Parts: sequence; C-alpha cells; structure tokens
Amino acid sequence: MPKLAYINGRYLNEKDAKISVNDRSIHFSDSIYEVVAVYNYKLVFWKEHINRLKKSLKLINLNNFQNLQLLFFKCNEIIKANNLDEGLIYIQISRGIASRNHNWSNDISPSLIISSLHKQVFKNTKPVSLISSEDIRWKCSYIKSTSLLGNVLLKQKALKKKAFECVMYDKKGLITEATTSNIWIIKNKEIYTPPLKKNILAGVTRKKVFEISKILGIKSHEKEIKLEYLSKADAVFLTNSSSLMVMAKKIDNLKLRLDKDNIYNIIFNKFIEIINSYDK
Repeated sequence: MPKLAYINGRYLNEKDAKISVNDRSIHFSDSIYEVVAVYNYKLVFWKEHINRLKKSLKLINLNNFQNLQLLFFKCNEIIKANNLDEGLIYIQISRGIASRNHNWSNDISPSLIISSLHKQVFKNTKPVSLISSEDIRWKCSYIKSTSLLGNVLLKQKALKKKAFECVMYDKKGLITEATTSNIWIIKNKEIYTPPLKKNILAGVTRKKVFEISKILGIKSHEKEIKLEYLSKADAVFLTNSSSLMVMAKKIDNLKLRLDKDNIYNIIFNKFIEIINSYDK
C-alpha cells in the first residue's frame, strides 16, 4: 500500500508529494518543524509539541497560519493511512510560496507538510559513542527552524567517526547540546543538563525527564557543564523525541562511566510506564 503524506490540503503518495521550487523553505529555510513520536497509533506528548510549534511560529513572525486546530486531525489521518503503530510524525510549516526575495509579504499563504516514519522509538538501546566539536550553528538554535546545516555537518562528522552524535560546546568550552539531542549527566544519583539559552532547544523529552525525576524523587538541575566534566560524571545520556533516551559509552575515544547506581534505567523504565498508559 502506498505511503501517504500531506501537502497543502492534499493527501498524496509520498513519492509523488512535491513542493514548489519557490517555497521559502527551499530558498531561505524560512520554516519551522516538529517531530512527534507515535506509540500505539497515538501522538505522544502532543500538547507539548503543539505549544512549542506555536512558539516557533511566533518567533519567526509567521502569524497567518490558520490550521493549528486541524493539525491533530491531519496527523492522525496520516497515522491511520500509513498504519503507523510506532514511529514519528514530521510537521513542517513554511512561510509559503513566493518569488525569491529575502523580504516577505504577509499576503502569501503558509505551506504545510506532514509525513511519517516507521521506527521503534521506545526501546532501551545499547550505549553509543560520541564525538565533540565547537558549536557552529546560527545563534538562535532555540527556534526549531529547518536551518539545520550546522547540525547536519556535525552529525555527518560523527557518522564518519562511527559515532552516534556530536556534542557541541561554545567558545567558553561549555556544552550546549548534541546535534539532534539534549545532553545530561548523572552525578551522585542526581541529574544535570545545561540551562536553556538561545543556543539550546527546549526539548520536549528534556522537559519530561524533569517531570519524571520529580515523580521519582531524583534531584534534577539546570547547570552549565564543561566538556571535560563528562569523563568525571557517573553517566552521560541524550534525550530527544526520535530516540527517547540513549546512554553514552565514550566521547572522542575516551571511555565514560555507565551509571553504577542505575539512575538512567530507573528514569527510562518510568518513561516507558508513562508511555504505555498514554492517551493523547
């Protein structure tokens, strides 16, 4: 059965789904996006994702998108059509189609794309390898925009070195995040992650880890973390919507500790318990 995608009011065979060469997402990355996990045919943490989407639209002054109330329905139509029991829904909203010009007119209509990917998201994966690099992205990475070239280059650098992710740091040597993930450390049975700034995305899974740690009585902190401190931590892990939680075993060929106190698994197992009982 053909896999369907949604583009600007039409459900199309994914291989036939195309956008205009004059869409501003192509010329300028003038677009924002969300990736939402799906489990048991349900959109996971939808409210948090839609709230972040609204914030992204506001931050790029895209104020004339009128279909937010219909997004949930359209995403569920894609889930149903593609029999997506577990995986990811990708939502992209661009400013729209217009002749190439840096300036825009508010008269153009936004473009909407929805697609899906079958993927096992909610599993406890084996620890992964990381590399590190200076953060080369633009200065507003807190906006979930499709301006991801810096992320792409560093993620590819990690792949070439047979690593899962690249951990980025600023000019002061402070960790920002990884190319597709927020980063955490465990120390003395407490968890830490860098505080939100303009170079750190407010991850939905990151937010949920704070909520879960509070339920479990595990102390959690926002604290600046230097790159060299990773090797002193009891464990290092990553969070995002497409992989949930992933433990790290080394960075730049330096071995990392693997959580002797089992804090990671305690949080992960509680996460899965919540997901299994999740209903929108």
